Amino acid sequence: MKVIPYKFTLVGMSGKGKTMAFRNMNPTTCGFINMENKPLPFINNFTHYDDPKNYHLCYQKLIEYAKNDEIKEVVLDSFSGYIHSLLKSARDQYKNYDIWNFYNAEIGKLLYLIKTYPKDLIMTAHYEWIEGESGVIEKYIAVKGKEWKCKIEENFTITHFADMKFVDQKRKYIIELNSDGKSSAKTLPIFLIEGEETIENDYHIFLQRVREVLSKSKTQ
Repeated sequence: MKVIPYKFTLVGMSGKGKTMAFRNMNPTTCGFINMENKPLPFINNFTHYDDPKNYHLCYQKLIEYAKNDEIKEVVLDSFSGYIHSLLKSARDQYKNYDIWNFYNAEIGKLLYLIKTYPKDLIMTAHYEWIEGESGVIEKYIAVKGKEWKCKIEENFTITHFADMKFVDQKRKYIIELNSDGKSSAKTLPIFLIEGEETIENDYHIFLQRVREVLSKSKTQ
């Protein structure tokens, strides 16, 4: 049975532990694209690492990593950095409606690449509060313009939210697995332990869980 690679997105505001969640990823098999162009909050031991200076170079790096057999999973950190660069480029090249025509077309191009990507891919993003189709105000991936509002998550199998809470007066960084009615979080039930709402802020652990579940299903 052929398993389609999974697409994950980890959403959260600055300081909630999104990038830190990748500190334990396999440094030789994980391709890390730092579109934020900020120093990583941990020692960078990634064999395959790049900090592209614009969205186009980032897109090309995604294609390069897709073709590299040494890479088993790719992290794109972040969608927010990508669209910031894209919008700047659009405004530098075009005027009026042509800015948004170009911008929307390029986002569609990126999402198609992600949806058809031949490897597991994890993308980080910031969120904004938006009124959804049901009229409920929820947290969705932030994106400029109207065309993609509330629609980015549709291209991902799993959407998680990074957060920080105080427990016994100490910071605890967590990953929220499903919606609490105020976010677009979603996790397939086969990857959940009964009663589980959050996990430790370590995406390597969750990715290994996904692969173990899928591996067992192949042998049954």
